[in-house]
Amino acid sequence: MNYEPFSKDGNGNRSISERNLCLRPIAVSVLLNLALMTSANAGDDISIVWRELFERCRVAVETGKEFDATGLRDLGRSVRAVPPLTAPGLPKPLMRGYQMAEQRWGIPGDRFVVVEAEYPPHRGKSRRSCDVELAPAAEPISTAEENLLKATFLAERDELLRGGHHEHWGPEPIFSTNLGIRLVRRNPHGCRVVSGLYIETRPGRGRQFFRTLSGEQAGDCGGAPRLLHSQKPKSD
Repeated sequence: MNYEPFSKDGNGNRSISERNLCLRPIAVSVLLNLALMTSANAGDDISIVWRELFERCRVAVETGKEFDATGLRDLGRSVRAVPPLTAPGLPKPLMRGYQMAEQRWGIPGDRFVVVEAEYPPHRGKSRRSCDVELAPAAEPISTAEENLLKATFLAERDELLRGGHHEHWGPEPIFSTNLGIRLVRRNPHGCRVVSGLYIETRPGRGRQFFRTLSGEQAGDCGGAPRLLHSQKPKSD
């Protein structure tokens, strides 16, 4: 996705290709909505919509810019309470609980939802993440869809690796699909940024799982807080 400002020729005019790029947000919105109306909650190719949303998340976190919500429905902001991490026999938690500020974006058909999240501020900085998840009422990812999304992620990863700004990053092999990539340099907030695809469809492994994420890794980094931290926590 091209987020760079448009340039002009010697006469101050934009080229035909640049004028066409000006229409891209509108075109993306129309195409995205059309694709969703035909593919959401169905067995069609969901990789087109997923790849668009994943790319928007990845670009936003890697560049430190606002998430491009063109064509998406604003589902509002909330604060999610993360409980403390405890261990049997220990009087104190291993990690304190905290609150995550979240902004959700929906799409027609409710197959996917985008979740922007922000960690509690530390020294005036907040780390952020942007996930593509299944909406609560959406059908689980099938094995065939898992294979399709895996192939799409690998194609996207190969393209990014050829660009020279990304490197291999391998998540722990917990699920049936565990794929990742990492930005070589730190983003404008001084953070390392990783992106990954996690899917679990194997029988007997408990509840099926799907998550695509792009996030700033832990460390003394982050940007100015953007989301609200003053709302009441919502229960999971």
